[in-house]
Amino acid sequence: MMNIRDYFLINKTKKVNKIKILELLGFESDILIESSTISDGAKEEVEELNEETFETLLNNTEEIYIQQNSLETFIANSTEPTKADLTPTDTFNPLNITEQIQRVWSDLESRRKWVLPAVISISMVFVVTIATNTYLNYRTSQEAVVEEAVVVTNNSNELVALLPDLIEISTNTFYSKYDVSNASANLQQIESSLIQYRNNLINRTDISDIDIVDENLQNIFTLVNELDLVLSYRISISEVLIYGDLPSEEENVDIDEITNNLSNVIAQSKVNISSLPIINEFENHKKLVNDAVTTAENLHGRYLGALRNNEYDVAQSISQAILLNKETESRAFENALSEFKEKSLINYANFKNLP
Repeated sequence: MMNIRDYFLINKTKKVNKIKILELLGFESDILIESSTISDGAKEEVEELNEETFETLLNNTEEIYIQQNSLETFIANSTEPTKADLTPTDTFNPLNITEQIQRVWSDLESRRKWVLPAVISISMVFVVTIATNTYLNYRTSQEAVVEEAVVVTNNSNELVALLPDLIEISTNTFYSKYDVSNASANLQQIESSLIQYRNNLINRTDISDIDIVDENLQNIFTLVNELDLVLSYRISISEVLIYGDLPSEEENVDIDEITNNLSNVIAQSKVNISSLPIINEFENHKKLVNDAVTTAENLHGRYLGALRNNEYDVAQSISQAILLNKETESRAFENALSEFKEKSLINYANFKNLP
């Protein structure tokens, strides 16, 4: 758009020169100056001026000063980038994001023919790998269980085979306390092996009928526990009514020493009787032992009285009665052991080898 000052300067010039100047400046003369305003004289002048040079035209025209920065400013303003053009390149542009999403989606759609089969294949390989590893681990653990079970089973069967000897030691009074203690240690070893076998039995898959095996195992446990109780019974009863010498001659009599010895026998016997375990086959003997201790207390008093009264023949008879009382208790104990031995051997004969 033309500056107002330029417009007034142009108006000071001749009309014909105005037309030339406007044409030189790039304006169309038919738009700015109507042709009806030009007179016939002006037309003649125009024809004359057409023959003149451009330099002459400028000399005859009043000096026109067009502010240089008016057109430059217009051109600069028209070419200066607007605020919208100065938008940073990294500013969020939803259109670009949408185009990127569409481009990605198009790529996925174009590749769906191989992406989906690839995902399925990878998933199948992953699942098969996990299943294979799980199966191999299970097989390995089962093999370890079976190997351990074989060792434990063989060890248990070998130890169970020792039960007849342990039954003999437990029920025969010929064996000493040392033999009884060793038999008790062997029973503890057998029990430990059977407990380990029972723990492994839960994970055994090679046994078809576990109930039968468990029943057989329970019978073995019962016998082992009973033998252990019998051995404890034997150890306790071995200290009941145990006598040394019972002198009945004057030169060998020491009333105070004999009194202390007999008192210790009764006290020790009562302590051991209270610690006797409960076994069905030995309940009658246990009652007999209590009666024997009571009888022994009476006989001890009579024996000491005879010694104090110098009745040595009476004291000798009473001493024999005291020993007979102990012998009666011992025979009853041996009979109870014999019954237990017979029952235990029958039970052992019904045992089966552990699978």
